[in-house]
Amino acid sequence: MSRPKRWYDADAVDSLRVVRRSSLDESYALERWRHPRTAPGLGECLLYPLTDGPGLGLLFLFPPVLWVLSLPVFDFVAVLQPLTKSDWALGLMVVPVFIPMLVSFAMVVGYLFLFLGHVLVASAMGENDHPRWPEWTPDDVAEGLGRWIWALAMGAAVAGPPAVAYWNWYGGVDARSGIVVGALVVLGTGFTQMALAAALMHDTILAANPVTVIVAVRRIGWSYLLPTVVASVVLLGQGLGVYGLLYLVPRMWIEAVGLWGFWFFTLYGGMVTLRMVGLTYHAHAMELFWFRRRPKWATGTRAGRIYANS
Repeated sequence: MSRPKRWYDADAVDSLRVVRRSSLDESYALERWRHPRTAPGLGECLLYPLTDGPGLGLLFLFPPVLWVLSLPVFDFVAVLQPLTKSDWALGLMVVPVFIPMLVSFAMVVGYLFLFLGHVLVASAMGENDHPRWPEWTPDDVAEGLGRWIWALAMGAAVAGPPAVAYWNWYGGVDARSGIVVGALVVLGTGFTQMALAAALMHDTILAANPVTVIVAVRRIGWSYLLPTVVASVVLLGQGLGVYGLLYLVPRMWIEAVGLWGFWFFTLYGGMVTLRMVGLTYHAHAMELFWFRRRPKWATGTRAGRIYANS
């Protein structure tokens, strides 16, 4: 009787399993189903926040948190009115009380910005599932907040000086000034969201520069108009909401309900806008060639898992 060879393992049949190729293809299709490389429609982007668990959780869990953290700010403005009464001494005495709440508010907003950045990247990769919730770590939140601040600053630098110069020159409130200011708002919004997309996808704020943004918008062409208009409408709604809460609300309970609705609209509009921007990039990825793989900061997907976060 000959001795078995050293590589021989009598129990190997129990540890080795052969999977048919059709099963692999089916599981891969379920795990990574993608959006076609076509321009996104307004309807599908409006439905996107309501089609999966993370989006619904964002809309129903975070508005109450933001409501609690931001409601005292309106009371502070209503009681002290530092811009009209110039009661800065009393205002400075109250500021230390608001510092912990402001820090908590900044952390929550930074985390929401981080999640919305995941929405943009997942949409840019063509994924139809919502991204998973990111980890709540101060460094990631601060880094994500820094990208948003940089992109907003770039957009303000593009649209702000022309708007101020026009107001100083003309200074009238009529249809003409409304059209000019509206065009500048659309211009700044379009520049801001493309700068944000560049900073998130390239994983560096250095990519959010005028050259990269202008070249990207030029290559996308008129397909970039709809995402810009949608983002401008959301921005206009936010501005009108803040103005109404500060100056037009007659009752405190109406202000409380309106503030909750404001945060709900803000989060919903943010997801719709970034979904549309991401899918627009996905449709024109061959013209842009920004990146081929998911950025390191946005690793981890939920593809194929409905109403789950792991």
